[in-house]
Amino acid sequence: MRRLHRFSSFARRAAVALAALLLCLQGASAPGAAQDSPERQAARAVAQLCEAGKLSEAARIACEWAAEEPGSIPALRACGELGAAVGLSSHAEEALRSLLFYTPSDPDTLVLLGNVLLDRGRYAEAREQFEAAVQLDGISGPAYTGLARASIFDAESPGDMLSAAEVALGIAPDYGPAHAAMGAALREVGRLEDAAEALERAQEIDPEDAEAAFELGVTRSLLGDADSAQEAWRRAVELRPFGREAWLLRNHLVITQTEPILDRAFNAQYSPDGTRIAYRARGEGGWGIYTIPAEGPVDETRLWATEANVQALAWRPDGSSIAVSLMEKVEIDGKQQWTRKLLLIPAEGGEAKLVTEDRYLGEMAWDPTNGRIAVRSLIRRRGYAIVEIDPETGESEPVPGLTGRELYLAPAWSRDGAMLFVARRGDALPDGSFPYDLLVGPADGFASAQVLYTAPELPRGPVFTPDGSAVLFALPGAVSGRYSIWALPLDGSRDPVLVDHRASSYVMPSFSKDGHFMLTARGTVLNRATLAGLARTRPED
Repeated sequence: MRRLHRFSSFARRAAVALAALLLCLQGASAPGAAQDSPERQAARAVAQLCEAGKLSEAARIACEWAAEEPGSIPALRACGELGAAVGLSSHAEEALRSLLFYTPSDPDTLVLLGNVLLDRGRYAEAREQFEAAVQLDGISGPAYTGLARASIFDAESPGDMLSAAEVALGIAPDYGPAHAAMGAALREVGRLEDAAEALERAQEIDPEDAEAAFELGVTRSLLGDADSAQEAWRRAVELRPFGREAWLLRNHLVITQTEPILDRAFNAQYSPDGTRIAYRARGEGGWGIYTIPAEGPVDETRLWATEANVQALAWRPDGSSIAVSLMEKVEIDGKQQWTRKLLLIPAEGGEAKLVTEDRYLGEMAWDPTNGRIAVRSLIRRRGYAIVEIDPETGESEPVPGLTGRELYLAPAWSRDGAMLFVARRGDALPDGSFPYDLLVGPADGFASAQVLYTAPELPRGPVFTPDGSAVLFALPGAVSGRYSIWALPLDGSRDPVLVDHRASSYVMPSFSKDGHFMLTARGTVLNRATLAGLARTRPED
């Protein structure tokens, strides 16, 4: 029976590693084979960890095994399968691509790679894998379901989403994940009752499909049935405790609904006490800094305006003022040149105070431990660095551990100031683009920071979750003008997890004080996203 690569139950996922062990043992039993070869030891370790319920550890060992034995098909398969199951998507992708070098006509591997690429937000590449699987097996329900899932993320119109799901159901009417894809598509177009019906049918066909249970929970939440939503979500976590959906549920980062607030808002941020939202927008007098109440009627207050180009804003940790960076043309030695200014604006409005002026000023963030403003700047003969500026005197000094010829960008502190996030540009790739290392470490000793992930582009608007367990940031999405918001766990347990695939560049993620809401955007419209997750039954959960 063909594996469908929807490893919904722990038992089926663990079986992957056990199968790899058997293959390895068969090879080791050949005449002249070592009785306890490194490959045999690795396979045994992976299998034992799976049997003990330690799937994440099993996946890491499997991927180390694949790195050490790049020609081992059992190692590549174990890394690909287990890495995909626990969120080590980059390792899984590398292993599966290598596996396809040895077995290029395996539709199952193509489908799994397509699903991994979906998890990584690379929808066009995922489509290529699913379409290749269809060419090899024209009645592949998993491949057509993959195409339907991809359409939910990158379709240009609602009709395209539904059409792709209808094709998958036509090919495999008794395949549960095809019904789940239809349910997700129906929910995206607002047909909630029909979506719930399709997802319930998916559960009837395959009670062990964790993704269907997750999607059913989201749909029931939108329908106002919180108890049924929690029941479905608990089932999803039980079925796939190491999956993407389970991580989002445990960390209360599931977007259940979005509410439009107003148009033309850029860089919107909640105030530290959560009562107001500040943003920049075009209006009378040019670019202005505005605030509105976080709840209730939109009562807009303009704090300050300028004809210069406002780049960004950031609330002071005590909420008393807002730092603003802007670009402005000035005359230097008879020539018009661009310069950057950092200003401080009272939270209740009034005259802006110039803190500093420097043509190399970049991204900024407040350091909550000392009340200074951190910005990217250029230090002569030392390269780009993060410097902290006293908002009262304008004096600056480099942040220890963040000075050098490497280009550091996008700093962000956790709410308590204990942890610091920085994106660092890496060496140029052959195509001329740059990767960015995402580092997190203790703010008072950032020299010990660890690279948790390497992103293909510069992350925008980094912000820690209220509990400090993850950093959210935005990257350009698959659809033109659209961004995706990702969450990077700070424990290094998995690659970034997709939170919102429909955001735009106009608003970066910002959390309310209690973490129940997040600011995002749909086109040019500022939206308040409601965040939900698995109900906490005990204070320590």
